[in-house]
Amino acid sequence: MNNFLSIVLLLVIFSSCEIKKTTKIDFLVPPKNPKEAIARINSKNNYLEWLSLQGKINIVKEDQETTLNINIKTRKDSLIWVLVSAPFGIEIARAQLTPDSIYFINRTNKTWFIRPSSYISELLKSNISFNELQDMITANPKIKKLRYKLYLGEKFVLEAPKASYTFSESYRVVNASLLNSTNKVFYEFLNFDEQNFPREFHLKIESKENFEATLNYSKISLNQKFKIPFKIPNSYAELE
Repeated sequence: MNNFLSIVLLLVIFSSCEIKKTTKIDFLVPPKNPKEAIARINSKNNYLEWLSLQGKINIVKEDQETTLNINIKTRKDSLIWVLVSAPFGIEIARAQLTPDSIYFINRTNKTWFIRPSSYISELLKSNISFNELQDMITANPKIKKLRYKLYLGEKFVLEAPKASYTFSESYRVVNASLLNSTNKVFYEFLNFDEQNFPREFHLKIESKENFEATLNYSKISLNQKFKIPFKIPNSYAELE
């Protein structure tokens, strides 16, 4: 009886070991189907706790083009902080976005306001949430849950009627095109550095009011904790 129990115990132990084993992914072998491609893309995403970006932003809206300095800081799932300044370093505005709210200070006319986070969609004229915006800024876009076809060639492409994603051989999304009933959103990541982070980000929104922005980063800091300077001066007026 003791021998029988010992054999059963050994079988259970070895069975448990087998269950815990995971299949090693060979990234050199192309994915067989869309599900496998999405799993590989998700495995390559790097969700940083802290991210700091400094550079320039070029904005094109209603045939007007503007180039400004920009400083962006993000904390995973909780904060996007943005400071915009003129070419000579004079601060124009700063904003602080959370999953619930948008805080905005306009230095030019000494005003401020607080809006719900849904105001992001109104500003960008597209249905983009806080999390989706942060995923784009941190170059970790989530693949929308749709039925895709997978195309393998010089570029890897996941394509559905209302969305398409192009990804590299290292399984990083390099561009995406998203459609809905009122607009089209296109974004692109360019010039990946040695840390596999893009130094250029391009966003284009086609709707009743077209919007286009290109961000070029001259300084990138990954996972370095930072302070969030945001204080509304008492002398500034609140916008309703």
